[in-house]
Amino acid sequence: MLAKVLQHIRFGHNRSAGIAVLHIREHEIQLLLQSAKEQEAFVSVYPVKEGDWQSAMQEALGNVSKMMALTLIISPAMYQIVQLEKPALDEQELMAALPWQIKDLTDITLENMVLDYIDLPAAPGQPAKINVVVSAKSQLQELIAIVADAKLSLQQILIEEWLIHELPQYADHAALVLMHQPGQDVLLQVIRQGQLQFSRRLRGFNRLHQYNKIELQQGVFDSLLLEIQRSMDYIESQLKLPPVRSIQLLCSGAERTDLVPLFHQAGFSQVQALQLKPELQWAMAIDLNEFWPAIAATASSSWEPAP
Repeated sequence: MLAKVLQHIRFGHNRSAGIAVLHIREHEIQLLLQSAKEQEAFVSVYPVKEGDWQSAMQEALGNVSKMMALTLIISPAMYQIVQLEKPALDEQELMAALPWQIKDLTDITLENMVLDYIDLPAAPGQPAKINVVVSAKSQLQELIAIVADAKLSLQQILIEEWLIHELPQYADHAALVLMHQPGQDVLLQVIRQGQLQFSRRLRGFNRLHQYNKIELQQGVFDSLLLEIQRSMDYIESQLKLPPVRSIQLLCSGAERTDLVPLFHQAGFSQVQALQLKPELQWAMAIDLNEFWPAIAATASSSWEPAP
């Protein structure tokens, strides 16, 4: 993510002694370290005190080998996503035009925009659409300056929203992934053959991890089911995608294993806890619910072991 426009400020290389993934969250910095010699990975957490993520980030980077390829993951608080019709322009013209296309849809000023996009499938007879992610250049430059001070090799900057598809094993059918992190609205994504087909935030469920089973059954869960069903109906009727045959659940912040039987009782028998694809089985030793973005980022890395 952001590779199209960050090339002038990227300074990483691909040959390294392993992977370091640093995930900036609202209340903590998560760090995953994986050596090139073995698949086993180690995770650590650095609290963000009084909003001072810079100090927490510096502390975390102090534990990263200078021979490792570093990936940064930024939280939704550091970026915005806008969906719009894709202009009929070549790549260079498109990147130049996008800031003007979204300037009234974001609170980031034109001169401070850094953006990238991904293509979305178009419904039959409808124009192609894209999801544009935009971040503040000043904030990204602050991140990169901290990495530079630590004399580390920055490989890529990713966003949480576009990482989920790296985790499960997919068949040809459309799969729905339902993800929740504390303080964030539920993210619903439909993925087919490893490609994002549809993405939507379900508003009003940012406290999903805090409800007990009784509270869930007093209306919260029914409302969640309604929004899921609406999304499934939309992708079939409007996007003309095949029906969703599997729903994978990933809920951070608490053990939400009680949600799976609730889905089954409501007739959603295709719901299961998210299952990692075979090449990520090494991550079973890590709390997937809490560290899934960092785990997913290892799958998107293009590093090579140093000779």
